[in-house]
Amino acid sequence: MTENRPKRFSPLHWLAAGCVLVACVAIGFIWSRPVEVNTIAWSNTDFSNYWTASTLLLKGRVMDLFSGQETYFANLQAIFGPDYPWRNWSYPPSYVLLMWPLGFAQLASSLVIFQLVTGLFFLHAVSTVQRDITPGAAALLIAFLICNTVTAQNGFLTAALMLYGLSLRDRNPIVAGIAFGLLTVKPQLGLLVPLLLLYERRWTVIVAAGLSSLALVAASGTLLGWETWAGYIRHNVPYQSYVMTDMGGIFLRMMPSLFGTLRFMEMPSSQAMIIHSVLAIAGFAGFLVGLVRARSLFERSLVLLLASFLVAPYSLVYDLGALSAVAAIAAFEQRSDEQSTWWRPTFILVALLPLIHFAFLGLSHVPVAPLVLSCALLLIVTRPRNQTQVI
Repeated sequence: MTENRPKRFSPLHWLAAGCVLVACVAIGFIWSRPVEVNTIAWSNTDFSNYWTASTLLLKGRVMDLFSGQETYFANLQAIFGPDYPWRNWSYPPSYVLLMWPLGFAQLASSLVIFQLVTGLFFLHAVSTVQRDITPGAAALLIAFLICNTVTAQNGFLTAALMLYGLSLRDRNPIVAGIAFGLLTVKPQLGLLVPLLLLYERRWTVIVAAGLSSLALVAASGTLLGWETWAGYIRHNVPYQSYVMTDMGGIFLRMMPSLFGTLRFMEMPSSQAMIIHSVLAIAGFAGFLVGLVRARSLFERSLVLLLASFLVAPYSLVYDLGALSAVAAIAAFEQRSDEQSTWWRPTFILVALLPLIHFAFLGLSHVPVAPLVLSCALLLIVTRPRNQTQVI
């Protein structure tokens, strides 16, 4: 007769418990000072975009999101005051459907609930990659948890969708496809996913992803009006392109791509894009080689995520969640080959990029993220074929 032992409280459980504790403290603070918090302290965050989109939808004014920057920003100033700093709406109508419940609560409470729910969603997605991660890997996840919480962004949500898609593509292809389909609300994160799925012949995943993305577009067009998509193409897409190529600000320091780094160093966008394109081509070549040389599904996922942020010119540090998680797990895998000396420190740096890129780029003007990502991808594609992989 075997003894029934209680399940061990894993490092991911500790992280989840910490998230719940922080959220409870934040809610308590909000309830103790509702006026100051909801009108001043937390309005100057990126989350205000999501909350404003939901409130406009609930008021029947969703087209204000897709009628040009002046119309949208006038709504922000009407809600938060005439001195509210510049922000723009860059997401497609399909994203509005995912954000619609946020406006039912006040701004600060909604922010805490959103970050807690999506944060737990992210940690569960990490568990589908590897359930029993090491304490060291769990500790590395804190960097991304801090990054996305401070920026009040949607990184937990998008990272979870990417992780579900990658980790379940073999075990549950329909769910994986749905996750990839939902990720189309931020298409730049999944640029290389179709090529990975084609290489692995994941036909069920491809069909599920295509149908779910079409269903999301159809639902948003039907419920919000197809004029929202017309407005998005006419106004939001060109304005976002203008932001990326012509505007400046702290967001450039938050871009891990070589394009963003060079723009932060005040290089003209045309020159920055040419130099970025050289690295993007090399990264894409590394992706193709890595698909062939990778020893496991896990390692192909790692190759995909590394190459994605070398290829895409527009991404931000809070988009690095899936890569940070997979790199953290890779950093603590058991290795006994000649690369083991460089493997762990390299992938520890990759996992910490959500924090260290912003800090070091501002202090030293060194393109930290492109260098670290390139070195990590090079480690994989140059590994001799006779070496083995544990994960």
